[in-house]
Amino acid sequence: MKLRLFLGPAVLFGLLVSSVRSQTVITFDDLPNSTTGTFIADGYQGLDWTNFGVGNAILRSNVFGVSGYNYGMVSPSNVAFNGFGLPAEIDSGTNFNFLSTYLTGAWNSNLNIEVQGFSGATLLYDTTVVASATSPTLFTFNYANVNQLVFNSFGGQNAGFASGSGEEFVMDNLTFEFVPEPSSLLLVALGGVSLVALLRRKRA
Repeated sequence: MKLRLFLGPAVLFGLLVSSVRSQTVITFDDLPNSTTGTFIADGYQGLDWTNFGVGNAILRSNVFGVSGYNYGMVSPSNVAFNGFGLPAEIDSGTNFNFLSTYLTGAWNSNLNIEVQGFSGATLLYDTTVVASATSPTLFTFNYANVNQLVFNSFGGQNAGFASGSGEEFVMDNLTFEFVPEPSSLLLVALGGVSLVALLRRKRA
């Protein structure tokens, strides 16, 4: 009796899909509400956060007045921001793809926001975008296989908000995905395909 191993395209595709993790949109809305803002703790959404705060944009505008914090809100009601306008980081022990995010100047119009993507100590990506203070802008980055993002904001012109000033940016609805590791089933499938190809060559 001959033993035949056949894995059709549909089976292989199904195994491949099962090994891929889906994209995640971080809205920050599942974090506690805060008027003045609190720092995001490490481990949120599987990532480590340095100098990123989160606050309730609606509560903030009710207390302190209109600013880029409420203009930058895409999904109600929390937004993230870089504390004190200083550089902020997102890190992970697992490589991920940084796809896109909405950015807004908290106090300055035409705010420059530099976003660097690293793999270890190697700089792979370096992009500077210009954000409005009165409307969130979706910026697509498509940084692949990074494990660190560094955000640095600077420049722009005071937008005239009465409640404050500075070079902070507002961020909402960040989309990323962890880089998938091949599942054991997929490796077995690929090994089976290689075995079938080898047997066919021997019979030829």
